[in-house]
Amino acid sequence: MAKRSEDEVPDFVGFAKELKRDVVSYSAVTALNFFIDSFQKQGFTNSSFEPWPKRNNDTRPGGALLVKSANLRNSLKIMDRSLAAILFGSNSPYAKIHNEGGTINVTLTKKARKFFWFMYYATNDSRYKWMAISKKDHLTIKIPKRQFIGHSETLMSNLETWFKNEIEQRFKNI
Repeated sequence: MAKRSEDEVPDFVGFAKELKRDVVSYSAVTALNFFIDSFQKQGFTNSSFEPWPKRNNDTRPGGALLVKSANLRNSLKIMDRSLAAILFGSNSPYAKIHNEGGTINVTLTKKARKFFWFMYYATNDSRYKWMAISKKDHLTIKIPKRQFIGHSETLMSNLETWFKNEIEQRFKNI
């Protein structure tokens, strides 16, 4: 800002416009990083940290949950932003089921049974054999909730603290 004289009235309208623009940008980037950090921390922080449930029959011991290829984590995006709201999301088809949990039905096709035989021979895990020879034509699989995106009291508190500090700093500089 240019130096002003003591009698000159500060441009509060310009100050407010600049602050709004900066708040939206800062909030969008901070929130996106907060959601991506859920994959590193292996859980979601709302008012407190909530770790994700562990895998049943872990085929990748020691491997991070929801990060086999990092496609889900890398699919998180800022979908839309305005002064009223910032919308985050993912274009991954399985993001919603992992974030909210639920059940899915999988049809046992010839191709699926062939895959189960392949996995049985590769891992010698009998559950793949039982899926390959099952008389069922579909399987119901329960996906546990492993939230990585959503409302967070902690995030909102951090943004509120930053916002208050930013207003104070900017008023000091006027």
